[in-house]
Amino acid sequence: MVLSNRFFKPKVVTLLSMVLPMLLLGACKQNEFFQKTQLSEISPMVPTNPNVATDSGVVATNENSNTNGGFGANNPTVGTGSGNSTGTNTGTAVGMPSTTTTPTPVVVAPPVITPPTPVVVAPPVITPPTPVVVAPAVITPPTPVVVAPPVITPPTPIVVAPPVITPPVATITLSNRSENFIQNKNRDGDVDILWVIDDSGSMADNQAALAQNFQIFIDQFLTKNINFKMAITTTDGSTSRNGKMVGDTNLLTQTAALNNKSEFLSNFSRWVKVGTYGSGTEKGLKCASSFFDRYGTSFLRKDAFLAIVFLSDEEDQSEKKVPEYLAKFLSLKENKGMVKAYSIGTQKIPKHASWESIGARYNSISQSTNGSSSDITSNFGTTLQDMGGTIVNLVDQFALSETPYGNSLEVFVNNVKQLQGWTYNPTTKSVKFLANSIPAEGSNINIKYSVPLNLLGSN
Repeated sequence: MVLSNRFFKPKVVTLLSMVLPMLLLGACKQNEFFQKTQLSEISPMVPTNPNVATDSGVVATNENSNTNGGFGANNPTVGTGSGNSTGTNTGTAVGMPSTTTTPTPVVVAPPVITPPTPVVVAPPVITPPTPVVVAPAVITPPTPVVVAPPVITPPTPIVVAPPVITPPVATITLSNRSENFIQNKNRDGDVDILWVIDDSGSMADNQAALAQNFQIFIDQFLTKNINFKMAITTTDGSTSRNGKMVGDTNLLTQTAALNNKSEFLSNFSRWVKVGTYGSGTEKGLKCASSFFDRYGTSFLRKDAFLAIVFLSDEEDQSEKKVPEYLAKFLSLKENKGMVKAYSIGTQKIPKHASWESIGARYNSISQSTNGSSSDITSNFGTTLQDMGGTIVNLVDQFALSETPYGNSLEVFVNNVKQLQGWTYNPTTKSVKFLANSIPAEGSNINIKYSVPLNLLGSN
């Protein structure tokens, strides 16, 4: 076992501290032994007790030697002699000679005690073990085995072509139409115009704008020599005012305008300002229908176009559906293509005008009759001019009551089929002759076409 230096040194010191005192004690005992032996050799007769005489004589002792060379015993209290303070003493020894020779003491040098040389045990050289440095094992990570995912080829979808379903051929039953017109060069045409004016509280400005710009509208009729006739009613559908005429229709004619244009314009401007105390529930379609119930016989002319103009900033609120009123208006003419509706209303609600609403029902009537719709906030002069021009153009054309199937039709003048010299306008459903092909005065114009009666096999 290898002891460390730190552990070994205290043990040696402890061992030496125990051995050295024992060696010293033994040396002292040996010295005392040698002294006693020597003394016994010199004075063998002397008893071991100095206080008792071994002979018959008495030895006087004193701790000091006298001047005469006398020998004083070790015990000063025993003896017969006396001595003085100077140390001189006489004594008589009993049984001993008077002269005593003191033996020379043999001084024995104490033995030289050589202390034992301490055995110094050098601590073992402890060579610390050389640490074995074990290099860490080089761990080579295993090369990951990359397994390529299996290539999954999606199955080719089987596209099943839907069966070809041949729809049944719709059998269209056509109904033939034939409309006759008489060419009259001396009169460009007749137009009856009904103005339906909103008389609710928000219409004062619009009524004034119509009155101010009305001359632009009517001048086109006078220039084209249109035989017009006009009447005015309101949108108030209350019992007392429903469809009631405002003003005098006899003073709103071409004849009245030619006789006194200024008075004619004054009368129209005054009467179209129908006021703003009417019902806030506008019922323009109902009031127009009621007007024809009241005055249809006296106002309408058989061969004249009928134009109904609605002026309102709100939606129509009449009780019946739009198709019912449309059917009523178309029934007023034998040739339905001679009925046109126009609306000047709200097409877009302006900001901060919560009382206004888009006149969708008026727009529907206008679209169904190939008329037109205008915004009430637009320039009234331009609006009236465009609308007046559209109405005037009606008299240059021969309007049809229905739309020909496939826009296919035949035109005959005095029973002779016309292959050219005319055009058909599908928007207005009318035929117009070109300038170099206008039929002669009094000519009989016949237009033939077909319309679908029903569609068999359809839903």
